[in-house]
Amino acid sequence: MIAKTIANSKALLASGSKIDENFVYFIAFLYSISTGEIGAIDLFKTGKDSKYGKYSTAFRNTYRLGVGWSYGLASACEMIGRKVSDKKDDPLKLLLVKLSQVIRLGDDMKMFFRDELKNSLLTYSIKYEANLETQKLFSEMFYTLMSTASFMIAANSIMSMLMGFGDSGQILIISMMGTGSGMAVFVTMMFFMFPRDKLAYTDNDIEKKFRMKIYLGIGAALGISSVLLISNIVPPVLAVGLGGIPLLYPGFVAKKTESKIASLTEWYPTFILHFGQLYSTVGSMGQALHAVMRSNFGPLQIFIDSLKNRTKNRIDQILGFELFSIETGNHLIANGNAIFSTSIDKGADMNIVGNVISDVTKKINELRGKRTQNASTFQLVVVILHVLSLSIFGLMNKLTELFNDLSGGDLSNAAFELTPIDPVLMSALMPILVIMTSIISGFSIKIIQGGLYKTVFYHIGLLLAVGGISMYAINIFMAEFLDSIIFTAPVPGI
Repeated sequence: MIAKTIANSKALLASGSKIDENFVYFIAFLYSISTGEIGAIDLFKTGKDSKYGKYSTAFRNTYRLGVGWSYGLASACEMIGRKVSDKKDDPLKLLLVKLSQVIRLGDDMKMFFRDELKNSLLTYSIKYEANLETQKLFSEMFYTLMSTASFMIAANSIMSMLMGFGDSGQILIISMMGTGSGMAVFVTMMFFMFPRDKLAYTDNDIEKKFRMKIYLGIGAALGISSVLLISNIVPPVLAVGLGGIPLLYPGFVAKKTESKIASLTEWYPTFILHFGQLYSTVGSMGQALHAVMRSNFGPLQIFIDSLKNRTKNRIDQILGFELFSIETGNHLIANGNAIFSTSIDKGADMNIVGNVISDVTKKINELRGKRTQNASTFQLVVVILHVLSLSIFGLMNKLTELFNDLSGGDLSNAAFELTPIDPVLMSALMPILVIMTSIISGFSIKIIQGGLYKTVFYHIGLLLAVGGISMYAINIFMAEFLDSIIFTAPVPGI
């Protein structure tokens, strides 16, 4: 049993030695409850019942060895610390090793966790800002890849036509597949490299309701595109673009939810700071909430009022804060509420607790705000490049069709043996190109932006609609321009 307990700790930090948001909140949790002057055993007992993933699991294993199997907490910390990771700079490994010395020497745990929180928050900020700089670099690389992809495909197709070797249509297909695969691999690299900020705190029922909206949007998109393609009412490119409009519905709902979460997170640090100060003064949660309600906390006000009413009706404190977290649907608020609620039970200094939660939430909000600014610029540039790239392909499609009609399908002469692309094949590939580039660009925007993954449907739907309409518009414009100006111009000498 002991060997199994230690072995289970080996996989706790498979993600590496990075300090993540969960670790920062876990240290804030330990510091907050330690202000209640609790003992080491009570600290580990409380920590093992928390919901911080691998960090709570490590404390659970340490408590089982140190208390359940009477190895002593100091020795258990060292044993789990050796097994939790092979990396010397692993944050959880270092925390357990240092904590074993604090317990063995009888040092003040409150001072220890205060310094640990300061260091972990600083390290998290440095790593997050380093990720933001890497994101900027990858964003510029993606701009370059997008802007050159269309010219690479066009150059390969034109050279295959002029040189007269091979099947130019096959070369066009291979060029599209190769360029698309390269962009997809690049976006996949971005997905695994950059952090995915968790925003929502939802239950299965809410997820199920939103999943139905996704199914509805995808079904409507496929239905509209299929009907337009089969009936041949509009060109295939425009049919694909119009089919992307229903995807905006689930994406817009997700963006609205994301915006609500962001607005609540902005007000929460001020509320929890004020609440902690008042609670430490009056010592009554109901009276503190009543006093808090005299101030205005924007969209958070209605949820605070619900918490106050539950408290007055003697609803269990832990349940009241849990319902508060579910109603707001905010992950950061849920973390802060869990710390605040547990700290009340442990008799912590609520003035310090309120300050700790407020400072951590403010810092995370600040870092996410910088990421949002970068993502807004990236989204605008990607949409512009998306329209320009598809316009180029629309121009290629129309030129291929017009020159093929002008020559009657035979462009070869004594000097050149040309192999033109079949206009039917070219037109058939354009909708596929719109879908491929819209999906890849949509996911790239979502990865840079972070947040709720469901908003990717908004970006894909927007890019499909804009790309399909722009390609259709360039086809019409070029048809009128070439027909009315170039091909009707008088030939010299005739």
